[in-house]
Amino acid sequence: MAFQKKVSKIERCSGLSDKEFYNKYVKKSVPVVVTDKATWASSEKFTPKFFKANYGHLKRTIDGKTYTLSEIIDLCMASTPENKAPYPNIFDLNQDFPEFVDEIPLIVYGKSNRLFSPLLLNTFAKRTNQRQLFFGGKGCSFPTLHIDYLGVHTQLTQIIGEKDFILYSPDQTPYFYPDKILRNQSPVNIMDPDYDKFPLFKNAEPLKTTLKPKETLFIPSGWWHTTYIHNFNLTYAIDHVNSFNWNTFMDEIYLSAKQKHPKLAWIVKGYKVVLGKTFDVKEALLN
Repeated sequence: MAFQKKVSKIERCSGLSDKEFYNKYVKKSVPVVVTDKATWASSEKFTPKFFKANYGHLKRTIDGKTYTLSEIIDLCMASTPENKAPYPNIFDLNQDFPEFVDEIPLIVYGKSNRLFSPLLLNTFAKRTNQRQLFFGGKGCSFPTLHIDYLGVHTQLTQIIGEKDFILYSPDQTPYFYPDKILRNQSPVNIMDPDYDKFPLFKNAEPLKTTLKPKETLFIPSGWWHTTYIHNFNLTYAIDHVNSFNWNTFMDEIYLSAKQKHPKLAWIVKGYKVVLGKTFDVKEALLN
């Protein structure tokens, strides 16, 4: 891989209180692997056999072809770098696996996860407050180097298998030639970069970790990242918005509204201020 000579390891932590974690990692925008918060990931229900027996009929369309979950699991288990399974295979926890909703506790990076507050209009929250399971196979990787939509923080917990996460800090954005329309995506293939076309990418310096079962990766708002999978894989993902990235989140919504509904976009700015102050007051009352 092209980045191996410059790669640095992502920090790991355990035993921190919520306040210590927020002050050390969230406020400073530092990615970290949390090693002691996901004991639930060892549940005997999280097995290929269980999913095939109980949810094998679920369907997803990937690259124009529709598969059942049973087919996806079989393809992922047989996947090789030369004959990769379709990817990404994303299923929504609330809609597809409702029995797991109460079994997977929410980790809160701040006083609350504002995406799940009833105060936040569903119009703003619906694309980011999902709880998702990703199935993958050996040799699969996320198709693009990207920043998560709307500037959310991302929490990823590994349940089965091992997965590499490669991250780049926001200040390196010029090296990735972001798309002018889809500003959160890069055309650079970091596994095999074209330096003639993207010469600035030579300056990029990534952080990397191999996430193992029961480990959780915190990716702060604005960090570029992608993945590479080593074997049959199941990962849980959830987005976060708190006081740290509230303004970024709402500013991204404003830019989207400005493009689609320019005469109404000003409402988003007012909503950002009023609701932001409301959240601040409510969270100030929490321990």
